[in-house]
Amino acid sequence: MRPPNLPRMKKLVIIALFSALLCAPAVAADCIDKACIDVYTQDGKIVIEGRKGSGPSQRKEVVPPKPKTQPKKPVVKKSVRPKPQGITTKKPVVRKPKAPPKPRRTQAAAGTSLSDKLFEMLPTSEIFYSPTFEPLIKVPVFFWSSVPEVVTKKIEIVGEVVEVQLKPTFIWHYGDGIVFVTRKIGGPYPDGEIQHTYSNPGNYLVELITSWDGDFTVQGVKARIPGEIKTVAIVPIKVVAAPTRFTPSVSYRYP
Repeated sequence: MRPPNLPRMKKLVIIALFSALLCAPAVAADCIDKACIDVYTQDGKIVIEGRKGSGPSQRKEVVPPKPKTQPKKPVVKKSVRPKPQGITTKKPVVRKPKAPPKPRRTQAAAGTSLSDKLFEMLPTSEIFYSPTFEPLIKVPVFFWSSVPEVVTKKIEIVGEVVEVQLKPTFIWHYGDGIVFVTRKIGGPYPDGEIQHTYSNPGNYLVELITSWDGDFTVQGVKARIPGEIKTVAIVPIKVVAAPTRFTPSVSYRYP
C-alpha cells in the first residue's frame, strides 16, 4: 500500500485556507455600495429586511504608522540669581462664578450603516354565501370571499422601494366531503363562479383555507418570496329540505 503524500496534502490545506480568507470580505462588502433587500414569511406575516452601507464593524480603516521621533537633546538649565525681595501688599482675590460647561459635539463616524425590518399583515378572509337563510337541498349555494385576487404593496426601506405582489389560492371545504380549489374569489347569485349543491339536509361547517404566495421586485429585479402564509375561516350553514305540498285530486263523472 502506497503511503499518502503528506507534503501535497499540506499544500492543499494551505491553498483552501487562503482562498477562504480571500472570499470572506466579499460577502460582507455586498451591501456597501447597494442595498441588500430580503423578503420572507414569518409567523403568518410578510417580513421585509434591508441593509445598506458600512459601519465601524464592517469596514476597517488603515492607520499609517507613526514616524519615528529622534531622541531629544539634553537641556542645560542656567542658574538664575535670586531677586531681592521687597515688601508687597496682596490684593484680595475675587473669584468669579464658573460658567456651565458647553455641550460637546460628537463627530459622526466615517462609515454609516442602515438596517431596518418591517412587518406587513395580509387581509383576512371572510366567507359569504347566498341565499343567506336556510338554503335548500338540490339548489346551488353561491360562495365568495372578501379578499382580492391580487394584493400589491409598495414599501420604502433603507432608501429603496420594494414592490410586493401576492396572490391567494382558495381551498373550499363544504363540510360534506367535497373540496374545491380555485384562484377565483367567487360572487353572489347569479354571476358567482363558486357554487355547491347539497344533497341532504343538515348542519355543515364550511371551511375556507387561503394560501398566499408571490414575489417582490427591487430595482427591476424580481425574486420569489420563500414560504407561504395560510389563513383559515369557518362558518356554519344550515341546509333544509324543500317543503312538500299535497293537493287533493278531483274526479269528474261524465254522464
